[in-house]
Amino acid sequence: MRTMSHEDYLGQRRFPGLDGLRALAATMVIFFHFGGPNWTWLSGWVGVYIFFVLSGFLITTLLLREQDRTGRISLSNFYIRRVFRILPPYLVILGGIVAFVLLRGEFHDRDFPNALRFYLTFLNEFLPSFTNGTDNFFSGSWTLGIEEKFYLVWPFLLVAIGIGAAKRKFLLVGAAMVILLALVPVTTGGWLLNGANVPIYRSTVHYFILAAGCLLAILMHYRRGFALLKPLTHPLAAIPVVGGFLVFHTNLDSLWHATRMNLWLLVAYAVATMLLLVVLVSPGPLRWLLGTAPMRFVGERSYSLYLLQGPVHFVVILAVPGLGRNHTTTAVVVFLVALAIADLIHRWVEKPLIDVGKRIIARKEARRAEREAAREPAGPRVEPEPQPASVS
Repeated sequence: MRTMSHEDYLGQRRFPGLDGLRALAATMVIFFHFGGPNWTWLSGWVGVYIFFVLSGFLITTLLLREQDRTGRISLSNFYIRRVFRILPPYLVILGGIVAFVLLRGEFHDRDFPNALRFYLTFLNEFLPSFTNGTDNFFSGSWTLGIEEKFYLVWPFLLVAIGIGAAKRKFLLVGAAMVILLALVPVTTGGWLLNGANVPIYRSTVHYFILAAGCLLAILMHYRRGFALLKPLTHPLAAIPVVGGFLVFHTNLDSLWHATRMNLWLLVAYAVATMLLLVVLVSPGPLRWLLGTAPMRFVGERSYSLYLLQGPVHFVVILAVPGLGRNHTTTAVVVFLVALAIADLIHRWVEKPLIDVGKRIIARKEARRAEREAAREPAGPRVEPEPQPASVS
């Protein structure tokens, strides 16, 4: 057993352990919402923060690797990938909900004339229905509103600072995290759970947690930053990291209600999740376990699974009224039904449209290569002297 080298890390094309983490996070959220009091120990409400750290880490890693590979970050390619990854399942699920409430004659009762203005512009977290008690089955999509704004801003910032050395990227993400923390008091109305004080949805703390994932990606991408985290890539490091994370996570709900330091609990949780990701991208039994086929199956469908939980729960209790009281059985049925529908969306919507996006990018890059070739002067080409790769 040994630690992972920086070259091994950069050579990984995929992080299978993170698919399993997505699966666990989505499952925790469902069981927290619908499993009843027996599942409060899961602290499933923070499952969305695992997704946030994951998103920040993966998006930044992809952008940094593209920059190393091509010498630039293509914003147009980035947004083509995001549009064809995010929008198709989102619009299919939202369209299904709208059709459902129209057929039931509840379109106006459930505030959809107003809600659609927010859902279709990814301003989900600002939807007033969160505060008037209206259940339109899609309130959980507030996280998409947060992530879409992150996608709009973060890649532009990376492009703006140029290729440069790692130091500028560290300063960028560090300054962003300080500013986001400083804005929390003026963007958050409270820290109560279960929608009792809903302005938490609009808090900049969510962007801070996304930025924590970005910071981890920058640390791992550059040799000096990776050296700081390298001891955690040893397989035995998983024991204290995962053990500490599980103790913290399963007690977070109790700590949340017992202290007034809730903001710092979330900061600590973001750091704990960063350490967990280091373990999960490193070789070892845990990465193998979370990268097994069943975990990958759920993880690859976790986006739709998360969005489907609200509407599926409503349909399930319509079909089986006895499941109206939140219980383990309710959570299991909601999970299985939502996973089955998520699988159909993954096969017939998500994957085909992702492939469309890839083909658009491939054609776009081919045309770009042709234009560059046409601009090259005739005659023998003089190759530049090779330069050492930046490791700062």
